[in-house]
Amino acid sequence: MTKKTATKHTSLPIAVLVGRANVGKSTLFNRLLEKPTSLISPESGTTRDYQEAEMEWQGKKFILIDTGGLTEKPENDFDQIITQKTLTATSQADLLIFVVSGKDGLLPEDLSAYRLIKKTGKPCILVITKLDNPKKWDRTILDFAELGFEIMQPVSGSNGIGTGNLLDEITKKLPKIKVSKTIPIKPTTRAIRLAVVGKPNVGKSSLINSLLGYEKQIISPIAHTTRGAQDITLTYQNRDIVLIDTAGMRRRFQKSDRIEKSSIDITLDKIKNGDIALLVLDISEPLTFQDRHLTEHIVKSGNSVLLVANKWDLVPDKDEKTMYRFIDYIHGFFPHMSWAPIIFTSALTKQRTREMLDLALTIYDKRFQKISDSALQKFLKKMIEKHQPSRGKGAGHPYIYHIKQVDVNPPTFQITIKYKKSLHASYVRFLENNLRSEFNFDGTPLRLFITPLK
Repeated sequence: MTKKTATKHTSLPIAVLVGRANVGKSTLFNRLLEKPTSLISPESGTTRDYQEAEMEWQGKKFILIDTGGLTEKPENDFDQIITQKTLTATSQADLLIFVVSGKDGLLPEDLSAYRLIKKTGKPCILVITKLDNPKKWDRTILDFAELGFEIMQPVSGSNGIGTGNLLDEITKKLPKIKVSKTIPIKPTTRAIRLAVVGKPNVGKSSLINSLLGYEKQIISPIAHTTRGAQDITLTYQNRDIVLIDTAGMRRRFQKSDRIEKSSIDITLDKIKNGDIALLVLDISEPLTFQDRHLTEHIVKSGNSVLLVANKWDLVPDKDEKTMYRFIDYIHGFFPHMSWAPIIFTSALTKQRTREMLDLALTIYDKRFQKISDSALQKFLKKMIEKHQPSRGKGAGHPYIYHIKQVDVNPPTFQITIKYKKSLHASYVRFLENNLRSEFNFDGTPLRLFITPLK
């Protein structure tokens, strides 16, 4: 097996949790982060791609990475891919945290994993998990003495015992951060969160790999290969970005499959807490009800949206009109998202993948665009001249006094009218659509509130 290396994508020191499957790495990862980020299950191989998150302990920041099970002699393709991904993570590490199970004792699989770890030549500390009773620590630690570690840290991922001491050891052994001479991004600027969502096998992970320049995410024709949601940090155009690779959401799945249900719950949560949803579509196949169902979740979240028509390379017999026909088809299928821009990409050939990021950043900036009162009054006058306000349920004739932007992220507008319920909903949509085109709010949801003059 060849070890694949990857370019380190952060200036922060990196600590990587490694070990065989089912020793409690993900439970420990979640405990150290104090939030459920990695999926946890008694099923071997639950963690596939590696998870990463920024941490801070005693004033020191670092990246913590959770990996899948490390196998010296993989028995199937998945085990081989998972091991390769784990070795990719170790190649970026400044410190390895070798995790074993105190409940199971030292197993041959642990020794096999340790042989692979030693070959990396990286600094390493031993962590013994699943030790919920401190009275049994001394006896259990002796089982692992033959590995030759000077420090063996017992912990319980389930209740947090020993994790503070572990963090002390990690920060003590990680290298100090080198001070950059470049001008830093303002501390108030937070990372832009891009949630990459879509059905299984539309190419979400492939698109992310294309952007990163190396295969971080596992690619497989098997549905639901990606589980949970993987946060990948990168800097692009001097801006911090978090790409969130989410699990493919199927219309129907076995309700007894707790792992898939948990991963879909995490995906929906990531959509809610994102800034922009990149809805990836397999444009080489007809759009489906499930694609439309995903847009409903996105609209409810209040996210900005970019529709990514992926696998453009598989569309045959293209000419200068093909793209326009597909734009009409997609907007016709998603009439409630006609305001979302569309970009045609190929993860395989990397066609327009960088342009996809450029467009996403432009859409993000529009969430914070503020329109002056004078510009909005000119806009309102032009709209009324173009189309007189239509009456709603109220008896009074509609009269609009003014329109004012009252908030950003997303842009929010207050329309002041003469009588309550006098303005028809269709006219409100007319104003929204024209606001979007007049001030280039493509891809960004707008909120319009109607208030009568008091």
